[in-house]
Amino acid sequence: MANKNHIIILPYFCQEEVDRYLKILKKIASFPKPEVEVHYLLAASPRTAPSAELAAACEGLGKTISFQCPTQIFGYPEGPGAMFWDCMEYISTNYPGNDGFSLWLESDMAPIKADWIDRLSNQWYSFDQLPIMMGCYVPEVYKTRLFKSKKLLLEPHINGGACYAMDFATQMPPEARTGVFDMAVFQYAQAKSRAMSSKQISFSTHTRVRRDLSDPDKVLLHGFMQEKDQFIDECLTPLTEQELKSVAWNPLKEKIETASRMLRVWFVRKGRRAMLENMFLAKKQFDQTDTGAGLPVPTKRVA
Repeated sequence: MANKNHIIILPYFCQEEVDRYLKILKKIASFPKPEVEVHYLLAASPRTAPSAELAAACEGLGKTISFQCPTQIFGYPEGPGAMFWDCMEYISTNYPGNDGFSLWLESDMAPIKADWIDRLSNQWYSFDQLPIMMGCYVPEVYKTRLFKSKKLLLEPHINGGACYAMDFATQMPPEARTGVFDMAVFQYAQAKSRAMSSKQISFSTHTRVRRDLSDPDKVLLHGFMQEKDQFIDECLTPLTEQELKSVAWNPLKEKIETASRMLRVWFVRKGRRAMLENMFLAKKQFDQTDTGAGLPVPTKRVA
């Protein structure tokens, strides 16, 4: 019988992130109590004092653990990666034999459905074999270039804001701990056929977040490369009566947005914006053709 106990990890580096989490936790507190048991791991950076304010906001939501990440590594991407592994090691040690997931909830991610954690839990336990990780899959992202071969911008992976097995730290080899953590671990999880895609966790943007709130298949939005405070506010503000009335127009708005994006990629040639535009196109194409039969086998060789 499944031990349906999950952990929500809130990693934070500064007060601005704490402030966003306080808004997110207030929203979670307004939802009905989930059917599954949920614990909260409040993971402070080695340079950040544990937040009593954040711990107080978790009261009544579930068992709360204030945790100071011990590894003294800073900068990007090494700092966030070290915090991630500190948390995975802590969970692996303190939750032995638990088959639930630990959700790495970054401060630019927001739940948008009242039963969000139960729905993620149901999907986690729906597979023939429990996942090692489950989240928003990003396929290979290419940049099409005029008179040149297309250029690979991004390797396939599951975005870091995802659900991880409680024993994730012991499932990964030492070489998986180098580089950006979500890029590094995917090939090893997928080699075991235990990296699972979830459309319930989705990227969003300022231009489409209000539409995503009405999407019945999405429960957790991630404002990838968006202005974080504004994005969280947009996620947590209920749909207006006018927005609810205009839901029927969303499919048409989707087509217009995709057409506009396909046009923009020819003019946005470099940098983060080019990667973002191409990533959304690649992600949309994958989601439209995904049959749920499993993710593609990684082309990178796993030692």
